[in-house]
Amino acid sequence: MLDGMVQNEWFNQTMLHPLGLVAIGVLGLLMLLLPRRYAMIPFLIMVCFMSPAQRIVVLTLDFTLIRVIVLFGWLRIILRGEGRDFTWQTLDKVVLLWAFSGTIAMMLLHGTIGVFIYRLGLMFDAVGMYFLFRILIRDWRDIETIATSVVVISIPLAGAFLLEKYTGRNIFSIFGGVPEYTLVRNGVLRCQGAFAHPILAGSFWAALLPIIGALWFHNDWRRILAPIGITASLTIIWTCGSTTPLAAVVLGVLVVMLYPIRKQLIWIRWGGVAGLFLLHIAMTSPVWHLLARIELTKGSNGWYRYKLIDDFIRHFSEWWLVGTKSTKHWWEWGSNDVTNQYVLEGVTGGLLTLVLFILSIVIAFRSIGRFEECVGTSQIKRAMSWALGVSLFIHCVIFIGVSYFGQSMMMWYLMLAMIGSLSALHAVQSQRSILQARDIHSGRLKRFAVRVTKGSQNTSGNAALDHTSARG
Repeated sequence: MLDGMVQNEWFNQTMLHPLGLVAIGVLGLLMLLLPRRYAMIPFLIMVCFMSPAQRIVVLTLDFTLIRVIVLFGWLRIILRGEGRDFTWQTLDKVVLLWAFSGTIAMMLLHGTIGVFIYRLGLMFDAVGMYFLFRILIRDWRDIETIATSVVVISIPLAGAFLLEKYTGRNIFSIFGGVPEYTLVRNGVLRCQGAFAHPILAGSFWAALLPIIGALWFHNDWRRILAPIGITASLTIIWTCGSTTPLAAVVLGVLVVMLYPIRKQLIWIRWGGVAGLFLLHIAMTSPVWHLLARIELTKGSNGWYRYKLIDDFIRHFSEWWLVGTKSTKHWWEWGSNDVTNQYVLEGVTGGLLTLVLFILSIVIAFRSIGRFEECVGTSQIKRAMSWALGVSLFIHCVIFIGVSYFGQSMMMWYLMLAMIGSLSALHAVQSQRSILQARDIHSGRLKRFAVRVTKGSQNTSGNAALDHTSARG
């Protein structure tokens, strides 16, 4: 949201609860000491249980505890030299370009020190988290460890959300940044726990659902974690009382059901695009007006989502170069609350930033499409590959109804990093396969040449022997 640049009451001041101090000390130490495969666990715990208001301010620079744990992660990488084997992928370059594009556009548009510092913080989050995750996550087992970890974390967290649902009070309010009394809209309690907003809490766990569900295809004790994690995640999503994550879950289930016909997915995609185009022609309103008709919970505001997209398109000339300073004048009420990630990318960074953001999504989907060619007959890898695609799809759906901030950005960078790391893994495996094939082919050619040479020598020897016999 554009108002994300408006300073909240806890910005630019150190706010550290004693439990927060203990948490950053213990989790930071674990980040340094745990084996690489488990290094993501302290990060996930911090994100799920600590309010974003907890921070340390150094020379007007706000370091939330999430940013502090990122610093611990990079200290670990430097001390252990874990980044030596990093190989650049196309997705890495696009994410980096997207971060720089948004920063440059915002600086050209606003040109103030305050905005520059604010944008540097966002860039630190993007580049720091994404590449930290890229280095720490290296193979399928790492992703399975993350899935297992979030199931364990989801159990006590679901209990906290249920407590908030039935008492109307948020136990995480002691850390600041979240209200003590649960938000209510149209008579529905909207729980949020330590997350910055109820929608973001539900979206966070909606995006994790497919990865948790993929654990069902294990043949060991992790199989039982799938139904436990799904139940806990759905509990959190339900208590949030928000339409956006619920709609994303419903659509995600439909995509999961497409797995048996995944070979025809290209026709399904283009069929969907054609269907939307025909609806756009047939409807008296634009096709995105369908958002105004979606209402899965009381208090849904689909009309606002429709209006935001409609005005975004109508005001293209205003934001396409480097974005726009404000959208308040688009209509009378609420237009500066940009609850759409695609719209946010455009109005804060211009057309180039929006294109790079969409390009990162396209590359991520294409990378996942190639995974199935590399995983062989492994059932869990096939399931996890499809789960990553469904999770990415859920993010794309959620982006229509909310713009990410707080802990949710971490989940987005984690998703892209997992895909980027698997792309790097399979690129290395493909290169090895090519080299092995070349070696095999070269060895065959050498053996063939040796046989030909020996055959020639034998023929020459026999001819000489025949000639000698004839002279005798």
